Amino acid sequence: MKSGIHSFLLIGISSLLLISCSNNAPKETKLIPKEAMVVVSFDPNALKEKLQNGGISFDSILAKGFQKDSTNLEDQQKVADFRNNSGINWEEKFHFFNYPKKGNGNINIMSLLFSISDTVVFNQYLSKLKWQDKKPVSKEKDFQYLPLSDNNFLAWNKEHALVMIYENKVTPYYDTVNMRFVIPEKKDSKKDVLEELTRLFTQKESASMASVKEFGKMFKTKAEGYLFASSGGTLAALSGMPLQLPKLEELVSNNYTAATLAFEDGKIVAKSVTHTNPLLSSILKKYAGPTVNTDLIKTFPSQNINAIVMASFNPAIFGGVLKELEVEGFVNEFLNKSGVSAAELYGAIKGDIAVVVSDLGIGMTEPQTRKDELSLVVKKPIGKLIINIPAGKPENFKKLLGKIAERGFIVKNGTDYKSGDLFGQMGIYMVANESGLIIASDSVTYSQYKLNNAKATINNEALNYFKGKSTVLYIDIANTLNGFGKDSSDGYYNSLNTARNTIKDIMGSSENFSDNSITSILEINMQDQKQNSLVTLVSLFTNIAVDTRAVARREKEMEEKLFPSGIPTVIRAN
Repeated sequence: MKSGIHSFLLIGISSLLLISCSNNAPKETKLIPKEAMVVVSFDPNALKEKLQNGGISFDSILAKGFQKDSTNLEDQQKVADFRNNSGINWEEKFHFFNYPKKGNGNINIMSLLFSISDTVVFNQYLSKLKWQDKKPVSKEKDFQYLPLSDNNFLAWNKEHALVMIYENKVTPYYDTVNMRFVIPEKKDSKKDVLEELTRLFTQKESASMASVKEFGKMFKTKAEGYLFASSGGTLAALSGMPLQLPKLEELVSNNYTAATLAFEDGKIVAKSVTHTNPLLSSILKKYAGPTVNTDLIKTFPSQNINAIVMASFNPAIFGGVLKELEVEGFVNEFLNKSGVSAAELYGAIKGDIAVVVSDLGIGMTEPQTRKDELSLVVKKPIGKLIINIPAGKPENFKKLLGKIAERGFIVKNGTDYKSGDLFGQMGIYMVANESGLIIASDSVTYSQYKLNNAKATINNEALNYFKGKSTVLYIDIANTLNGFGKDSSDGYYNSLNTARNTIKDIMGSSENFSDNSITSILEINMQDQKQNSLVTLVSLFTNIAVDTRAVARREKEMEEKLFPSGIPTVIRAN
């Protein structure tokens, strides 16, 4: 009896351990290779639930998007067939991923992975689709496939389907005999694509993203969308470098970023965690940075701020990376030819940076245009910009400025250094001295900023959000759209106005390194704080869809009036 109880307890404890340690990655992710650089996943079922809770159905979205269009019945039927009669399983997640081909960094492979609910229905749906030069469905041992174009294939088995885009970059080379550049012809990649598809459909779980602990852990959090980025794919590019740096592979391998996207009431929230390997973790821990310096944005010569970006870091981290890579001596030897050392270079800055943009909008029309041509005129965008980078060690900063001045990029004017001819031609107004470097959109904006008497108008919520962060981002969407929408006279005015009344602002930040990871958050805040953000966003997108179809319809009608027999080939080609 006791042995039976002990056995039962042992089985129970083992089961609990297996459950707690089990991989949460969706089963279809066994088709995603471990070397995938980016995986973007979304859950259509979770999205549908959010919409239904907000009182919106897919049919109502469809009806709104196709309203006021004589072709709406035909187009709606196509969408309805795709949704209801395609054999696609809309209850499971969809995954987009890309990765470089092993051993060939010039080939990039992008794929969309989804599940199939009924293979027979899926095949029937594909057979009904018609397009020019459509190829027949073919079979391999482990899957069927349908070529969509030369390098794009749709492949599927009984459970899952892949749309693969095989991108083979062709690199021109110089023919020294004929003294000209030659662009090689792209070869037929069908064999290579089928080999890659076979690999994905037959690979073991240990070779897939499903075996990556951080990837599976991400799906424990209930969300509508997921993003996973890995540094593993960069190893293929590094292997092709002419100069192989010691420990570089160790530094960049096994770093992961996992992010979730959730549609909450009044805002869209994206949270991410970057997990770093032991070597990179030791560097980030040793050279932990301070938090952003909000004093840099206390004053600004405008009450109409559109965006703010701030960051703070420990400049000595650059030296730490060079030491770990064992190339500090090599870099110093190279820099000594310019008269500065690596330590002087990164010691010249304090590690703070602030970027402020304001008064974005559409400027004056071109002088040669008439007032009755406003809708046809390309107007010049306007705005103000300030980039403030405080100096670190004054002696290092002044030495660096002197070396740059010797090369003619900047010119010394008293105790200040200002933009040289090259920077001036690029429209860059820059002033630097022992306090630091300031880049402005123009001299007037710089002078007003330096007067330091105009308090910046930033909402308190954003200022409180900035405290204690290592990097911050703020974009006033409503204010920015208002600047561009004042003189808007095209067919998208209604969409622009709706967007301005829908989205309030964007706020993002990241924390300093802690517990072998870096956490970040991005929030898109809506004007309506009570309604679910997905419902709000769908309403906006349907309005944009209505405007888009209306503009396309008007353009087509105008084209038919001007060219009843069709646009001449010469005009269409140009």
